[in-house]
Amino acid sequence: MKKIFIFLFTNVLLASLIAIKYFLVPGASFNLISIIFICLALPCQAFIFYLVLSFICTLLFINIKWVPRFIQNIGLAIIFGSSLILIYIDTVTFEQYRFHINQSVLSLVLSGQVVDFSMATYLLMIVLVLSVFLIEFILLCLIDKYLKIKKNQIKGLKYPFIFIILSLLISNIGYMIAAYYAYSPVVIVREYIPQYYPLTSKKIMGIFDKDGLQKNIRTKVNFESNVKYPKQPLTISKNDNPTNIIFIVLDSWRYDTFNEDNTPNTYEFVKQHNGIIFDNHYSTGNATRTGIFGLFYGIPGTYWQSFFNNSIPSLFVTTLQKENYNIGIFSSAKISAPEFDRTAFVTIENLRINSEGKSSAERDKNLTKDWLEWFKKRDVTRPTFSFLFYDQPHAYEFLDNLELKYQPVSDINYLSLNNNTDPTPIFNRYKMSVYSVDYLLKQVYAELEQSGTLNNTLIIITGDHSQEMNDNRMGFWGHNGNYTDAQTKVPFIFIGAKGDNEKQLADNANRNVLTSHEDIVPTLMKHYLSVSNDTHDYSTGYDLIQPINDRHWLLMSNYSTYAVKTPTNIYMVNSIGMGQYMDEHNKLVSETPNYQYIHQALNNMKYFYEH
Repeated sequence: MKKIFIFLFTNVLLASLIAIKYFLVPGASFNLISIIFICLALPCQAFIFYLVLSFICTLLFINIKWVPRFIQNIGLAIIFGSSLILIYIDTVTFEQYRFHINQSVLSLVLSGQVVDFSMATYLLMIVLVLSVFLIEFILLCLIDKYLKIKKNQIKGLKYPFIFIILSLLISNIGYMIAAYYAYSPVVIVREYIPQYYPLTSKKIMGIFDKDGLQKNIRTKVNFESNVKYPKQPLTISKNDNPTNIIFIVLDSWRYDTFNEDNTPNTYEFVKQHNGIIFDNHYSTGNATRTGIFGLFYGIPGTYWQSFFNNSIPSLFVTTLQKENYNIGIFSSAKISAPEFDRTAFVTIENLRINSEGKSSAERDKNLTKDWLEWFKKRDVTRPTFSFLFYDQPHAYEFLDNLELKYQPVSDINYLSLNNNTDPTPIFNRYKMSVYSVDYLLKQVYAELEQSGTLNNTLIIITGDHSQEMNDNRMGFWGHNGNYTDAQTKVPFIFIGAKGDNEKQLADNANRNVLTSHEDIVPTLMKHYLSVSNDTHDYSTGYDLIQPINDRHWLLMSNYSTYAVKTPTNIYMVNSIGMGQYMDEHNKLVSETPNYQYIHQALNNMKYFYEH
């Protein structure tokens, strides 16, 4: 037992040293009290984890006499080494996205077609794994040798244990006090340490301070309420001249890469057909789940879990079905990860789950080919809705036959990305991926023109979220990490509006009003799908074919957080319900947020729940 005890505390020390990386992310700021708290909380959390792991290992093979010591050491090195590697990978994830590895992230990665690693990343991971296993094995051999020399007579083993017990008491009592008084420098530490659940108790604190009040605004919505969506049953009028609709969506499309150079085919097509470009448009989130959810529902992505649990379809989709539309869903990556097959598209029979191909570029190419075949064979007596969801920008991939327009280009090594990484070769690779999708879209535009359907077709071109290249110099890469423009602002082009509709859309675009993915469904339902209800019956978005004069904020979300975003500030509520007020570059500010905006956003988050 002394061997496993020494090995346990050695790994607690190693894990704590690795975990320091959590608190070295750009923009992190801690005072003396929070630093002391971190020094107590980190080893406690590591000790609890390794105590459970040691107990499991003891049951598995440590006390089984017939298992050779050499085999025991190999088993321990693999198990404990794997835990250190997992902690390190989690620190890298946290540095780039500011969230920890969780079930949602793992399910997306393991589903395939979501994260593509370069060969350099794989080689680095192999070297890392082998090195850690070797270090753990050598450490075990040294402990065996030391115990043999000392003949199991080792003094001082009680001191680390006493330190852990005292740290557990002090850190939990300290956190309970800090949480009661909403002392942010300590409470915020919980967000940095994975699976950390310290003690909180209003009852205990109330014994000592009955009149004590928490400073935090109420930022939680009661998600246990029943969903009432829509507020009133939809009334759909007969439409004698239905309009074809097509959504062209690029995964991870940055707003600054829609231009004549990077997307020449799309740019020219928009120009030729009087497309209306909204330059101040935002997704409903910084992740695919909430971005696409807002696009098809016209409500905040915070409703995702309730709608997923109850398999509630998009009213936009069910209205298309009631109006007898041909519906073609063409996605490069799996439509089941996130689970749009159980939400927005749950009522569509024989749903096309994904495209064939070993890479995003190959799948995007097959997506285009499949859509062209489907579109040519469609029932022309019925209106048509198409959803084309391209993936290359998300994977930083592009077609092999394309000449490198942007150089230099480098592979993406996710383990080595940090605040000092030169973004130029990565951004060039990203721009090549956008250029590659645009190259494929030329076929789509050509088919729409040749089919003679453009005069009666609405085309929405946008992205599900944006993609950061460390724009804010805080070590963020990709998406799902913050709510700045670099991760939430996307291109938005509206083609096909006519008459007064076109005039009002253009007026809103020219005035550079704030627009959101929440606005697309109410605009289309009211003006093109003959839904006579007030838009507030089924959406919290704005009608883009009406003057927008009173919008001052947008609500965005991802898997575990949400934010109220204004043109100059971001009020983000993290996974534990703590609010942080930041400027447009994600840096904390000492100003007081506009709580009226936050209150309005909270009302939108609970608007479709029965109370």
